[in-house]
Amino acid sequence: MVIEWLRFKVPPEKWEQFIVRDEEVWTTGLRSFPGFLGKEVWVNSVENEVVMVIRWETKEQWKSVPQSTIEELDAKMGDLQMPIAEGGEYQVRKFLS
Repeated sequence: MVIEWLRFKVPPEKWEQFIVRDEEVWTTGLRSFPGFLGKEVWVNSVENEVVMVIRWETKEQWKSVPQSTIEELDAKMGDLQMPIAEGGEYQVRKFLS
């Protein structure tokens, strides 16, 4: 499994709107792509951050989302589109006990 990790700086008064619209636009949009496993939203009230943790079966499936789809979903965020402050990629490793 691969984790796509995105951190956004979001003013606290926009958290709820941002999270709801992200669910309607991005989460719904990504559900149609093979390999999308789900997403968690973390809120850090001290740093005014919203973190998205998106789970994919493989990196290849994640990276197969067309750029045109990414641009279309970004546009649908409208006035709640926030720049990504930081992003990362993590591979989930499991070890035998």
